[in-house]
Amino acid sequence: FILQMKALLNLDAGADFDVFVPLVDVIPIESLADLQPEAVYTLAMSSLPQQKVNSLRIQSAQKSMAAAKAGMYPSISAFGGLGTNVISFKRAIYSQVLTGYANSGARVDAGGGTYYPVEVPQFSAGTDVLGYLKAGSFSNQFSKNFAQSIGIGLSVPIMNGKSARTAWERSKLSLQSLELDKEQADMQLKQDIYQAYNDATAALQKYNADVKSVQTAEKAFDFAQKRYDLNLLSSYELINSQGNVQRAKIQALYSRYDYIFKMKLLEFYKGQGLKL
Repeated sequence: FILQMKALLNLDAGADFDVFVPLVDVIPIESLADLQPEAVYTLAMSSLPQQKVNSLRIQSAQKSMAAAKAGMYPSISAFGGLGTNVISFKRAIYSQVLTGYANSGARVDAGGGTYYPVEVPQFSAGTDVLGYLKAGSFSNQFSKNFAQSIGIGLSVPIMNGKSARTAWERSKLSLQSLELDKEQADMQLKQDIYQAYNDATAALQKYNADVKSVQTAEKAFDFAQKRYDLNLLSSYELINSQGNVQRAKIQALYSRYDYIFKMKLLEFYKGQGLKL
């Protein structure tokens, strides 16, 4: 029995586990009058996790449907930007040294069929530094290179209009399916609560009847004891009468536990959890 309990509770088989059996007479239960099915159903709708999950799923589907519907309409967007750039460098300027002349390929007509080639001087960098080429100041570059842009964009769904409408129709069907699932779950919950209330009522009636059976059996045993004391009843009949009392008490105890269980189920639906 202990191993089965551990398995149901997903506990390690070697873990310490004690079973506490509360006294049936001290287990608190609400009055059946405070657990009317319609009131319990109203509280269950706002407290049970599954009902909350169903409502959140519908809200999510509504948002998805609105987003899918928005995909069928043109969209307009605005954009803007600010920017600048700054560079930093320093390059030396060297002197130029004449190294010779080179033919440029051009000629000068001197007349009489005489032509002279045109030569250009050739220079190379010297070793003397004449100065440095540097970028402007940071503030000067920042202001001169500052740029700004602004624009408006318009997107009109033409080619994808059919796919967007299909997505919207699918989202509507998904929402309707979730709403039907929620309605079915709510109806099932209501039926379960009314059934639990009827079961609790029947359990209370049976418990009261079993209590009366105990009282009747005890009276019968008292009468049998008196007859036995007067030698008007056999030992067998006296023992049988005593057994009837014990059986009636056991049945009443069983009915008491059954009634408590069914009441605790109603308390669970009410959002009070399962506790003894």
